[in-house]
Amino acid sequence: MSQANHHAHKLSALDAIDATLQPIDPQPGLRAEVDRLVKSEDVSALASLYEAYVASAMAFQSLENQPRSGGTRAFLEDECVYACSKAFYVAERLKTLRPYEHDDLERYAAALFNCTLAMGGNLAEAVAVVSEINSWPQIERQRP
Repeated sequence: MSQANHHAHKLSALDAIDATLQPIDPQPGLRAEVDRLVKSEDVSALASLYEAYVASAMAFQSLENQPRSGGTRAFLEDECVYACSKAFYVAERLKTLRPYEHDDLERYAAALFNCTLAMGGNLAEAVAVVSEINSWPQIERQRP
């Protein structure tokens, strides 16, 4: 589905987070781990995994831009794209869950806000993601 068609058929602001816009290789290990985390509803772990792939992509990008990296620039660029596609895959699965703890809610919203921008969404679309999350009925939180 083209990005234009994708945006025309959105039912939710969270639909902007769509890993099919940037395909990822089969990655059976990643897919199995993400499936396990989704099944256990571990929002915090998924947010951490998303953040790790984003940090990895940023590290590759910063090295790619250094003059000394000229001989590996294409490889570093590919690795950056690869890390981004993993982050997008994790975010797409993360958006299917609902956080239960305050800290998870903030990390969840931040990850999905940032992912919306990273996937080419504009600020209004990213804010719409957070607004939609804020509109969900209050979730009872367990007290320590």
